[in-house]
Amino acid sequence: MAEIRKTQAPIVNPGLVKAMDAMKQERNQRNEMAFANMLKASRFLVPANINSVQAAQANEDGTVELKEQPQVRFLLFNNKDGDKYFPLFTDSGELSKWDEYKKYQLAAVTYRDLCQFLQNNRQQDIAGAVINPFGQNIMVPYETLLRIMNTEAIAPGTKIQIGTLKEEPIELTDALRAHLETLPEVSKAYLRMMKREDKPNANLLLILDMDTSIGETAIKAMFDGIAEVAKPHLKNVEFAIVPSTNNFGKAALKDAVPFYEV
Repeated sequence: MAEIRKTQAPIVNPGLVKAMDAMKQERNQRNEMAFANMLKASRFLVPANINSVQAAQANEDGTVELKEQPQVRFLLFNNKDGDKYFPLFTDSGELSKWDEYKKYQLAAVTYRDLCQFLQNNRQQDIAGAVINPFGQNIMVPYETLLRIMNTEAIAPGTKIQIGTLKEEPIELTDALRAHLETLPEVSKAYLRMMKREDKPNANLLLILDMDTSIGETAIKAMFDGIAEVAKPHLKNVEFAIVPSTNNFGKAALKDAVPFYEV
């Protein structure tokens, strides 16, 4: 996280705050997408202990030079179950709700900085991040943070149409059926057409009735495996996978008939 440094510049995230408020009021696909998009573009205030240490650096002429380098140690919050979360504050107003914030220095952290830190410090067993812990108190699991980082942003308000395929792509569905038979967590599968107004071509959407209690890491591994099976049969058509349990998956199932069922 080389880009992290002490900050005196004001950090505000009105768009993210608005998206969090909307999501807490109503958890739907549009509000979740708006939250994810704003989260990826945000910078946060983070409490930390920042000290300067001297590090030796070898020069081309063979001499050794001591240089000052910042050493950052971040504070982690524990929830009632003892799980550790990385605290993120959207602005100084949210930070001031915490009585002990003056004991710490502040670092400016981008969303990508955060994900890089979490990936590099898995040994600390950090469960995720908590945004404005004394305000909206939005907790985002580790796996969700990484998935959002690797997901293409969709502009808030983008219209998405879901429909039935005119013809079943036989090679694709045959390959998917054979693979899904090896996944006991999946009970039904649906293949639909999805068209976003910000893209010229439609793409395929696979919706799975499945056991989501296996956890986000296992779900991601499962989806990655399915995507690899589908790849040779897509003919340059984009392919997305969602569980039927989230709001988007539920909405996309209207009038749908499964092509695979246990």
